[in-house]
Order: sequence, then C-alpha cells, then structure tokens
Amino acid sequence: WEAAKPTHWHAYTRAKGIQTIGLRAEPDRTLLVPMRDVFGVLHSLQTITNDGSKRFLAGGRVHGCFHSIGLPGRALVVCEGMATAQSIHACTGLAVAAAFSAGNLAPVARELHQHYPHKQLLIAADDDHATEGNPGLTAARAAALAVGGDVVVPHFPSERPSKATDFNDLFSLAGADAVRACFAEVLES
Repeated sequence: WEAAKPTHWHAYTRAKGIQTIGLRAEPDRTLLVPMRDVFGVLHSLQTITNDGSKRFLAGGRVHGCFHSIGLPGRALVVCEGMATAQSIHACTGLAVAAAFSAGNLAPVARELHQHYPHKQLLIAADDDHATEGNPGLTAARAAALAVGGDVVVPHFPSERPSKATDFNDLFSLAGADAVRACFAEVLES
C-alpha cells in the first residue's frame, strides 16, 4: 500500500463510471482498495485488475473490515462492493462503507453501530434477483436486523438486464436521480 501510488484513473473504475477516491495502483496498474477497521487501521487489500478480477491478499483480515468513502453525517451506508460504494456516495453525498461481500455486511454494520451508536445505518442491498434465495437482499436484511438499521433496495426500470443487481448498475442504467430516490425514500420515512 505504501509503495503504490494514488491513482486518478483505472480501466475498472472507468468501466463502472466511478472515481478512484482513496485508491492506489501498483506499477502494473493493479488497483488497490484498502480494507480498514473502524479505527482506520489497514488490515488487508483487495486487488482489482484491469479486467475486473478481484482478490484479497492471502492471510489478510476481511471480517469487519471495509473501504470507507466520505465523512459520517446523520446516516452511514454499508454496501457490498467498492464500485457500489463510490456510486452511492457520488449520488447522495452519504458516507459509505464497502464491506466487500454479502457475508461481511453484518460484521461491518455491527462494528459501525458500536462505533457510531447514534447514527442511522442504511444497508444498501444487492438485489440478486436471478440467484436462488437472493443472497444480497437476504444478507442486507439480516445485517439491518442485527443493528436496527434500514435496508435500501435499488429500484430498477422495467427494462432491467438480468445482471443488474446493485446501485452501481442502477446508476449506470438510470442515473444519479434514481439512486438518490431510493435513499430518499428510506431517509424520509
């Protein structure tokens, strides 16, 4: 992490239509996403190649770690992926923690809830509608239940491609207003 250089461009982030806030790249252009705890301690990295292949460093801690974007305000958002986090932050201005997987949503939500007990926690679900049991939505609901948070689900237009599941996909398909509307619906209720 220390040897890598901050980057303002990467093929993966360009394909996702997002910025590279808080990310670095190695000389071979492998994107590095920091995985930190609530105190900001770096525990591991997620690597993303130009073609979008993702890996975690061997032996690094993942459980309860996240990549954060923005400063905590009245609400904090927890989502699965870094591109989703970047999209949500860009569209809403809310602070977002990318948990890296559905299985890490609840651990990250618990850590943030313990550290910020008076903040509203919003769990941004991946709507894995084409996968049996919808693991993204199921994990988001469990995480929200564990911390007394709220689930925010992307509302896709009727011409939704089968692979469109998260808020980055919604942003790409319908724009920032569609993402904002999903969060406004929960924040105003």
